Amino acid sequence: MKRYPLIAAVATMIGFASCSEENDPIAIGDGDVQMAVGVKLANSSNPNSRIMEEGVQINSGFIQVKEIELEVEGEDDNGRFEREIEYSFPEIKKINFDQFSSDADFFINIASGTYEEIEFEVDLIDHRNEPSIYLEGTFTKSDGSSVPLRLEVYGDDDDDLDFELELEGDDDELFFFDGSNNPFALMEIDASKWFLAVSIVDLEDAELTDGVLVISRDQNRGIYNRILERIENSLDIELELD
Repeated sequence: MKRYPLIAAVATMIGFASCSEENDPIAIGDGDVQMAVGVKLANSSNPNSRIMEEGVQINSGFIQVKEIELEVEGEDDNGRFEREIEYSFPEIKKINFDQFSSDADFFINIASGTYEEIEFEVDLIDHRNEPSIYLEGTFTKSDGSSVPLRLEVYGDDDDDLDFELELEGDDDELFFFDGSNNPFALMEIDASKWFLAVSIVDLEDAELTDGVLVISRDQNRGIYNRILERIENSLDIELELD
């Protein structure tokens, strides 16, 4: 299975937060530590960002999740351990995101202990004729006019998109989790990294579909392939403890 690591889209942080019992998203796995995972868009309004220089502003979107796989290494009172958790959502989970929401989208339960490494893989899937990843925004041309922009990223015929994230302590130090310090992992999708392979000229020359600049496997395929290649060639994400 091909893997498309999330660093192409993400800069992230880990903090600590309590979890409300009301309207909680689904929890995966067993254990007294509940790690919340949320997805949001990074703020692309930085004037130094190349995405702004090229006239692209991303405002909203979604990913569609099929399965979560978790691998942990560490030690507890019984010695060293390695554990794996695999969870398939009973229904495909669509996670909508924007620049403002940083709420938890799902939880992963793990046992108290001292951890060396926590890795989890987010397996995406095309579903109901919708792509695995969808982004929506605007493209402003050099003459000041603008058009709606849409990016649709699909898995190929044989493989789905798999995002991998990794959490390690600073300088490979161990880190301790128990029920009193539930961690929160925030995945911020920075779409500017996806547009580094295209220029404003590329986008101005792109074909419009009913007035919308659609970038997908069916529209503006050349631009789409270059953006997809940016995802494929990126490195794995390392989540850091705050």
